[in-house]
Amino acid sequence: MTAKFKVNVLVVLFALGLLTFGWLRTQSGATGIVAVLSGLATPLYVGLAVAVAFAFIRTGVPVRRLGFFISSGSLRILALAVLGVGLLQLSGMFLSPLWEELFGAGRDLTRLNNVRGSVPALVTTLLLSWTFAAFGEELTFRILLMRGIAFALGDSRVAFALALLLQAMIFGLVHAYQGPAGIAGTMTSGLIFGGLTLAARGSIWPAALAHGFNNTIGLLQLYAGGAT
Repeated sequence: MTAKFKVNVLVVLFALGLLTFGWLRTQSGATGIVAVLSGLATPLYVGLAVAVAFAFIRTGVPVRRLGFFISSGSLRILALAVLGVGLLQLSGMFLSPLWEELFGAGRDLTRLNNVRGSVPALVTTLLLSWTFAAFGEELTFRILLMRGIAFALGDSRVAFALALLLQAMIFGLVHAYQGPAGIAGTMTSGLIFGGLTLAARGSIWPAALAHGFNNTIGLLQLYAGGAT
């Protein structure tokens, strides 16, 4: 079995694992083994990402320091992050009404209802957002998955373009628990995060910072809505 074939198999299994994780997150009302696995969805997701990171490194996928480097200067990284937040806010402003009209409902964020008016819940959710969402999801989808897909497809410009699209699609489907509008909105975010990562030559920092600050804005809005 060649190293390239191993990478191809790893990428496919990784994508299927992420989609399975996304499906488990929609099964909160299930019973039996599905209910057990649904409760373990996040640990399983973290374990999968760690295992794939080690496997990619062993098979030669160039996940350079897992994206934790600054190759183009801190000011450029910050500028890209600010650009990312702006694009995310604009997409939410102009596209969210479109998704709501198209699908008959907006993004389902009922899992975050506890944040409304609650400082402890806000602080806890912000910590989880910056770790598991901002850096965890960027490492998983933009550093590992997108880079793995591009490597498997030949590392050409076309390969990176396809990788950008495919990781965004999978990113959206993993958020199926937010409903159709959530899938569409998250796919759009995935394209923005992926574009930031490509612009930063594989650095995790612009997308992770944009992800974290954008989520922070949303959570503060939720908190304020419940506090009034």
